[in-house]
Amino acid sequence: MNQISILYSSDIHADVDRFLRLATLASSLRYELTAVGRHVILVDTGDAEDRACVESDLSKGAAMYRLLRIAGYQAAVVGNGLLLSYGPQILPHIDGASNLPLLCANVLTRDLHPTPLPGATPARIVACGPVRVGLIGLTTEIKDTYEQFYSVRVPNTIETARQQLHALRAQGCQVIGVLSHLGYERDVALAETMPELSFIIGGHSHTRMAQPRVVYGVPICHAGDRARFLGRLDLTLDDHDKLVEWRGQVLPVKDDLPPHPEASAMWTVIKQDTARKLNQEIAQLDGPATLAHSEACGLGQMAADALRERMQADVAICATGHFADGLPSGPITLGDLVHACSSTANAGVAEVTGAQLVRALEYGADPDVWQRSPRGMVNQTVGILQVSGLRYHLNLEAPFGQRVRDVKIDDHPVQPDATYRIAATDFELVPHRGYFPDLALDEITLDVTRVLREVLLDYLRQQPTTTPPAEPRIELRAVAVTRSPDVAEPPVEPGDTPRPHKTQPLGDILRQVPPRPPEE
Repeated sequence: MNQISILYSSDIHADVDRFLRLATLASSLRYELTAVGRHVILVDTGDAEDRACVESDLSKGAAMYRLLRIAGYQAAVVGNGLLLSYGPQILPHIDGASNLPLLCANVLTRDLHPTPLPGATPARIVACGPVRVGLIGLTTEIKDTYEQFYSVRVPNTIETARQQLHALRAQGCQVIGVLSHLGYERDVALAETMPELSFIIGGHSHTRMAQPRVVYGVPICHAGDRARFLGRLDLTLDDHDKLVEWRGQVLPVKDDLPPHPEASAMWTVIKQDTARKLNQEIAQLDGPATLAHSEACGLGQMAADALRERMQADVAICATGHFADGLPSGPITLGDLVHACSSTANAGVAEVTGAQLVRALEYGADPDVWQRSPRGMVNQTVGILQVSGLRYHLNLEAPFGQRVRDVKIDDHPVQPDATYRIAATDFELVPHRGYFPDLALDEITLDVTRVLREVLLDYLRQQPTTTPPAEPRIELRAVAVTRSPDVAEPPVEPGDTPRPHKTQPLGDILRQVPPRPPEE
């Protein structure tokens, strides 16, 4: 009889300290299991990286996959964190930096004859003695977002999985399973449709189950998130290499476990390399770039200038909630910029009318909007909209419809029916934010290769010395305004309602995390 143990993690999200202990647990288990004749496979089902970790972010995720590889992982699924934060073009970089197979079968190139994404492979075969184990990688289905902003195709996931299963069978695989970053509910649907699968090991929904759930004979396994548990699935095959028994469990990663030696040494090198990058001087400012949330400020206006230049727009807007602090006068390091701008929003551009632009400024001046402190803007408020290429008068005490006056572009009054090319980030442009509620998603073009901090970095590096905009483009006016009795306040539309949000790239904003069963 052949016995195979699959160890797995998911949604680590760059919780490195805990991951280093998980790697120790996995290494210890591998030693024990192989000592008694079992074959061991160690895999991850996606989202090992996270932009909240500076080492992960500055390497565009590669640092985490280097850690996985040196900890003995044999494959990792491409999660939505990689695709949405950095774009498919980052996969060859991660593949080259880590030499870890990245699995993704259901996002393909947008060619006449679509092929796997460069840097990824749809499946991997792992030899366990005479048994060949086929692993199919499936990632989150965000078809509209992926196909709108990337040059990719997203075929039907279940049909794709079925095609891969047939291909692996043709290559002699006796055991075929899915490594899934689809989420628990989609894993259940997959098992219901494909009972011929040997197993599904999932992620994305951060579900943890003490025991696998069996759906049409297929065990579905989830080990939670942030390296708090290591999953284990034991398979037993008879002398004819037929799967006859399985057992599954999740093992807690205890705090007293020592960190994995080789991975810890690698992490030390990664941190040292990151520290050197953070200490590099990137610019000189001949004045401070101040930060303020209720008035015009140097950093906000400079960011709007950078967005406008990057996207070649007529005007630009930018909320100050993207920033945690201003920038001092003098030499600026990358670390200063990382500290000041923690936003992960992508630069974007759209065509809007003058009326839409004025309404966005008006909406952004609503105290219920600009004074919010949403998730992702730690200890910050959203702030009023900073601008580039235009000026306006603002009365924060006025009622809706009368806060913004005298909006001018190039010293000319904005024309309500004229069309203007406006730059911003996905935070301001996405319709459900409320700034542009009638702007369709397909009318927005995002530069998914650059987040706001990188746009600012490019802008600062273009010139030896940068002068932050000192003259305010927003004139604050505390003039009493009385509402005309014959003018009713506009009805509140769905887009006008303030909603909790995060400064995430567009796909993360739209991502619907699948429901999950209660933790056991």
